Amino acid sequence: MPIAFDRVGFRYPHQKPETRAVLEAVSFAIEPGRVTCLVGPNGSGKSTLLRLATGFLKPTEGRVTLEGREVGALPAAERAARLAYVPQRSTLAFPFTVRESVAFGRHGRRPDPSGVERALEGVDLLSRGDDPFHVLSIGQQQRATVARAVAQLEPIEPGSSSPGVVLADEPFSAMDPAHALAAARLFADLAARGVAVLLVVHDLGAAARLGDRVLVLDPAGRLAADGSPEDALADDVLERVFAARFTRSTDTQGRLVGLIPTEPLPNPRTPVDF
Repeated sequence: MPIAFDRVGFRYPHQKPETRAVLEAVSFAIEPGRVTCLVGPNGSGKSTLLRLATGFLKPTEGRVTLEGREVGALPAAERAARLAYVPQRSTLAFPFTVRESVAFGRHGRRPDPSGVERALEGVDLLSRGDDPFHVLSIGQQQRATVARAVAQLEPIEPGSSSPGVVLADEPFSAMDPAHALAAARLFADLAARGVAVLLVVHDLGAAARLGDRVLVLDPAGRLAADGSPEDALADDVLERVFAARFTRSTDTQGRLVGLIPTEPLPNPRTPVDF
């Protein structure tokens, strides 16, 4: 598997010994050719998990591997060639243009100007390519950052291999609906090309619609569910993890497409003991 977590635990160095770990005994592997969505309450460790997957952080316990090799021990150039990361917010210290910011995704690989243009077109920013990145709205910056990941994963010659994994942390949170749908299609297209896609998603309904598979973290940073959207987002899981009851919506084929919280349950911030 491209990225595998083997009983991974993590606590930040500044944490006191008596405080709970951010993540505890988390084990899973993401699969090529599928979109996996990761959901969980605020503070459950979702963003930390992504940073562990990139090698930016090293686990306190257990191992995170990329095709069997410790991801944190891989040379930076190799990680850049294999992993594309979309953070919640992307900032640039200098006034680079939007096109230049997207082209950064090719760092360490041969330039591919046509791939950069296709990526910009895919997020509807081709007309803004020469504008400074910092003048874009937050939603537009998110779209440019998604385009950078797409350009990074773009093969140059037919049949050439692209990096295996894209990791995105709430990539749609500031996008308007039409652009969020377009970005979701880009991630689905990457998966169709064999890329393993892991998306942190705040909207449970979006996770149900976009994910071939859903991972659920509980408030204590443990993996509470792992499976199809219908199984992982079952009522009993949602009530225990999110301390709320939900109304479910399905499409004409009976597939889960929406989850609306309707009633809070007691002690919503108390970690649940499974």
